[in-house]
Amino acid sequence: MATILVVDEGPIDRHFVATLLREHGHCVLEACSGEEALAVIRNERPDMVLIDILMPDIELGRFLLDLREERDVVQPRIVFRAPAYIEDQGHALARALGASFLARHDSPDVLLAAAGRGDAQELMQPGEAHRRGEEVESLWRAAVRKLCQLAAKLERLNAQLERRVIDSTEQVKVARSAMDQEIRKRLWAELGLTQTNLRLRDLALRDGLTGLYNRRYLEESLDREESRARRSGYPLGLMMLDVDRFKDCNDTLGHAAGDSVLRAIAQHMNSLARSEDIVCRYGGDEFLVVMAHVPLTILKERAEALRRGVQDLEIEYDGRRIEGMTLSVGIGIFPDHGESGRAALRAADMALYRAKRAGRDRVVMGEKLPA
Repeated sequence: MATILVVDEGPIDRHFVATLLREHGHCVLEACSGEEALAVIRNERPDMVLIDILMPDIELGRFLLDLREERDVVQPRIVFRAPAYIEDQGHALARALGASFLARHDSPDVLLAAAGRGDAQELMQPGEAHRRGEEVESLWRAAVRKLCQLAAKLERLNAQLERRVIDSTEQVKVARSAMDQEIRKRLWAELGLTQTNLRLRDLALRDGLTGLYNRRYLEESLDREESRARRSGYPLGLMMLDVDRFKDCNDTLGHAAGDSVLRAIAQHMNSLARSEDIVCRYGGDEFLVVMAHVPLTILKERAEALRRGVQDLEIEYDGRRIEGMTLSVGIGIFPDHGESGRAALRAADMALYRAKRAGRDRVVMGEKLPA
C-alpha cells in the first residue's frame, strides 16, 4: 500500500479523503499549507501528494519547483483535485506542471484506484465539468502562446550563441541562465494569474454571509447533476430547509442576531455534508442540499440528523444565547418526484410548505407533481 500526503485547507474534505484512504490500507499523512506539506515530504517521503488546486496559500508553480529542487527527496507523484466547474482548467494546469488530476466529484473507486496504481490520469473518465470558466480558459491559452513564443526565442538565441561559443563561452552561460530565469518568472506569473482567477471564480459562487454555495451555483449545477444521475441510474436527492420563525428572531433580537443564527446553521450543515454534496444558501433563511447516489433511507436519516442537530446548537450573540431554533425540511427525489431535477426541486419546495403547515420542526417527503 502507498504512503499518501493529503494537502487541503478544509478540515472536513481533508478528513473525508484521508479516512477513505486509511480504510483501504494506505498510510495517510495530512497538511493544511504548502510550507507544512514540504516539511512532511522531506521527513516522511510519501509516494503520492494529493493537493487541492484552490488552496489560497500555495503558488502551484513555485511549490512544485521548490519540491523538485529538494535533492535528497525521492519525488512523489503529484495529483491535483478541484471542483467540477473548473475541471477543464485543472486538467490544463496539471498537464503544464507534470502532475495528474482528479475531480472532486469522481467516485471513491477512482480515488482509490489512483492511490493503488501508477498513473491517476489513465484512471480518469472524461469529466462533465461545466464550461462556464471562459475567462480563465482564455487566460490560460494566452499564457501557453506566450510560453511557446518564449521557447522559440530561446531556441533562436541558443543557435546564435552556439556559433560563437569558442569566443564567448562565459557569455553564453550567463545569457542562458538569464533567459531561463526570465522564463521561470513569466511562467510563475501566468500560473499565479490562472490560479487567482480560479479562486475568484470560486468566491463568486459563494454566499458572503455563510460561505455556502449560492443560488447561482445551484442553477449552474442542477442540470449537470441531473445528467449524471440519468447516466448512472442512481437517484438524485434534494433537501429544502427553512429556519422556523426566523422573522420573529430578527424582529426580537435584530438582524445581526439573525445573521449569527444563519452562520451557525450553515456550519452545522457543512459538518454533516460529504465532499461531493452541494450545500447552498437558497435565499433568506432557506437552504438546499443536493445529494447524489443516496438511497431514500439515507436521505431521510440525513434530513433528520440536520433537523435534530439544529435543536442542540449553542448559538450566542452579544453575550446572549439564542435558543429554540428549529428547521422544517422538504425532500424531493429525481426521478421519483419529477422527470427533471427542477421538477424534483419543486416537489421538495411543496413538501417544505406542507411541513410548515403541519406545525414546523419536521421532515416531509415530497410527492410527484402533475406535469
